Amino acid sequence: MRGEMREVLERWLGADARVVDALSDEELGELHAALVAARKRQAAALAAASAEALRQMPAPLRARFGEIVGF
Repeated sequence: MRGEMREVLERWLGADARVVDALSDEELGELHAALVAARKRQAAALAAASAEALRQMPAPLRARFGEIVGF
């Protein structure tokens, strides 16, 4: 489990990932959970902003844009 979390953190943190070696398993799990929750909140906020931006477009343009981007 620690190896899997470390791989995820390396992808997210890049070169700074080596600092997690000093964390205990519990602290590593808490950091991983916090980052996962933050990414979910970020994705939800981005989806809401995208939906709001689409609502500002005229309907014919919105429909065509939706077809192109897959909304």
